Amino acid sequence: MSTESQHTLENSPPLIVMSDLDGTLLDHDTYSFTPAVPVISRLRTAGIPLMLNTSKTAAELRTLREALNNTDPYVVENGSAIYFPDTAFIKSIESSAQISGKDVHILGASRAEILSIIQKKRSEENFLFTGFSDMEVSEVIAYTGLSESEAVQAMTREFSEPLIWQDSAHQLRKFEALIANHGLRLLRGGRFVHVIGACDKGKCLQWFRECYTRSGKSSPRFVALGDSQNDVAMLNAADIAVIVRSSHHEPPDLEKQSSVIITEEFGPQGWAHALTQILDETLT
Repeated sequence: MSTESQHTLENSPPLIVMSDLDGTLLDHDTYSFTPAVPVISRLRTAGIPLMLNTSKTAAELRTLREALNNTDPYVVENGSAIYFPDTAFIKSIESSAQISGKDVHILGASRAEILSIIQKKRSEENFLFTGFSDMEVSEVIAYTGLSESEAVQAMTREFSEPLIWQDSAHQLRKFEALIANHGLRLLRGGRFVHVIGACDKGKCLQWFRECYTRSGKSSPRFVALGDSQNDVAMLNAADIAVIVRSSHHEPPDLEKQSSVIITEEFGPQGWAHALTQILDETLT
């Protein structure tokens, strides 16, 4: 097989790349992906999907996906849903997948379900928090530093609710236990705690792997790249895990001990260097 051979939908690609965005494919401070552009082109030429797997919303990803010229499936809101811009991809490996009219497979809970539960618990237990649903656009801008258009996109959540927790740590643990009884979980981030369904970034990777198994096709090796704690489930689920070094925090700890690469360079530079190494070893 040549180093730049094309793979059709009838044949499994040798790899599927699943990548976090902020601090991984995107520079933590500038959000640039320029160092990764040659490798992204190489993936496209080789027919290797690049699946974005992020805490961002589908609306937030629209402009970025256009800039990346990315038409592969992508995962939003910390593993809550998988979108399929081209349904031929999923039909080629999963004829029974229940894809809605919006070409999305939902693994988490709807935001309406989440809001119903957390608002009920807030009323019953007097928890102190402010969610995106409580905020005006100007408040989201103040908390996040986003532009107005970016804040509007960030507020168009479909499967999660970010909260500013204004209560004690003890109350947060109590809140977490109560919502767990309803199939919800908390993800702790820098500014917010995110309430999502019983999903994570790793479960969607496993879902793709199971699709290949059911289809009878050989499963590609999954390469996952991430930089922080909310990427751990995805990294642990991958065949090859790439921890992209961050200038802002220590690398996360993984359960898996083998096939783990920790980059020396930060952000998209480390992303590009690690994937170049993997592609050189695979496409020969």
